[in-house]
Amino acid sequence: MDPALLLAKLSRSPDLKPFREVVEPLVAYDRERGSDLTRTLAVYFDAGTNASEAADRLFLHRNSLLYRLERIQKLTGLDLKESEARLVLQLGLLAMEGEKSDEAQHP
Repeated sequence: MDPALLLAKLSRSPDLKPFREVVEPLVAYDRERGSDLTRTLAVYFDAGTNASEAADRLFLHRNSLLYRLERIQKLTGLDLKESEARLVLQLGLLAMEGEKSDEAQHP
């Protein structure tokens, strides 16, 4: 089966709600301060957790990216060095994507 289809189906699962709640502090922080922590985290994962590559993709200095990652860790209480924490955050981002796709289908 196509991984993208599997993830698209999973993204709409109510079972991901607890994971979505983990990334909610990032969404709230972004909304309140006009920051981009949620996108930073998504790009960081898309770059295979390579900070230099993620910084390049975001047109940031590497130290700025590292500062954002530190802020993400403080807001979520999760350590990005731990594989389980990274998985929880990735599932939270996936749940957010599922909500966006549901909203696009049902405005």
